[in-house]
Amino acid sequence: MSALAGIDQALWDISGKHYGVPSYNLMGGATRDKIRTYAHWGIDDLSEDGLEKARERLDWLQKSGGYTAFKSGPSGKWRAHEPPSKIDEFVKAAYTMREWVGDDVDLYFDFHGKMTPALAIEICNEIKGMRPGFVEEPIPQENQDALKVVSEAVSFPIATGERLLSRWEFREIFEANAVAIIQPDVSHCGGMSELRKIGSMAEAYYIHTAPHCAIGPVALSACLQVDACTPNFFIQEQVDAGLGNGLLQNDWVVKNGYINLPTGPGLGIEIDEEAACRNIDPSVDELGGELWLHEDGSVADW
Repeated sequence: MSALAGIDQALWDISGKHYGVPSYNLMGGATRDKIRTYAHWGIDDLSEDGLEKARERLDWLQKSGGYTAFKSGPSGKWRAHEPPSKIDEFVKAAYTMREWVGDDVDLYFDFHGKMTPALAIEICNEIKGMRPGFVEEPIPQENQDALKVVSEAVSFPIATGERLLSRWEFREIFEANAVAIIQPDVSHCGGMSELRKIGSMAEAYYIHTAPHCAIGPVALSACLQVDACTPNFFIQEQVDAGLGNGLLQNDWVVKNGYINLPTGPGLGIEIDEEAACRNIDPSVDELGGELWLHEDGSVADW
């Protein structure tokens, strides 16, 4: 599906550039004037140094993009259950985040599918007082019945979908009424065509889309095209590098938490091919090592 996604996105870009219009005009037309997005920010460390770093990043994000929504999550490795001290540390961090940003800002939390249903429910109920916008992947996504158990025990929206790879997998989630928000990844679910179809299916169940996008600027550009023409779109994920990171001739700009509707033809971007061909530094460590293991040597989800 990832390979198909690349071909699909390229064809939408070629078609849009051929006709001289943004791709969303070929997918039904825009349903909004701008696209809301959220940034990654959180308090992972309650030490004085950790709080200072968190404050610096928050200040930078608010000044650079005026974001009104942020996503974080319980960091590190989690077992089937943890002692109260570890749970309480995350809960305190969540409430501190709410205190810092106030009630006009949305805060989301990504559990990375590393909780059991019981632990996810416990933690969600502990943080419900600070009013999360949603909790993403509280448990792995394969068992929609277990996911529904979590949703029914929690008073705020549950989201999932970045690891679901076809509309048929999403169909099971929809029919179980297991979540309120879905997060297909345009680069892995089959491309812009599939993302749009999945969004249309979700609309019939009153489920909104918040596409997963943690890859780079081409993926974000593809998401923005589909976001523009999807009536039940909610919010778009993006990471700092996704706005351009030197790979685009003109980076995307976030203002007051929104990206203006793309106006350029196709995906609305031009790649800086020279920058794209630069070598990756092989000395940079990839995610792995001890992050994958618990202290007893068993496998952990990062």
